[in-house]
Amino acid sequence: MAKTLLGISPGTTVMGLAVMRRGELIEWRIKSFKEAWCGDKKDTILATIDKLCRYHDVDIISLKKIDPLKSSPQLDRLVEAIWKQAKQSRIKVHHYSLSDLDYGNLPKRKRDKMALKERLADKHPELRAEYLRARNSKNEYHTKMFEAIAMVERCDED
Repeated sequence: MAKTLLGISPGTTVMGLAVMRRGELIEWRIKSFKEAWCGDKKDTILATIDKLCRYHDVDIISLKKIDPLKSSPQLDRLVEAIWKQAKQSRIKVHHYSLSDLDYGNLPKRKRDKMALKERLADKHPELRAEYLRARNSKNEYHTKMFEAIAMVERCDED
């Protein structure tokens, strides 16, 4: 039985999401949540994740570890709520940091988010347009999507 994986690069304003089944990337996107932080916003984000999990019958969530230096109390509460929701839905959660990811044969000093995006675009031609947009933009908007894809790939390797 093939496992369906959901990769999440969490954020309280922008979240990256990716779904993979049988090693095939079947959905990837950025989801924006522009309103100010409140309990309703957290519930909206959790409902988005729950909807994806139900639609794709997700077995495992691959969640990006948040760097404590780049976190906030709201983001910490959101990640905790994602874990709790997954547990209630009997979905396993795996946690990975960016340093756990596959950057190909690049030496450590050359590993950065653009190198990760390029590797993913080379592996998944359907990501080429997003990669080119991200490469030509100073905005980090697409980074979360690529991180979510990298999280789901990392989990699929386990």
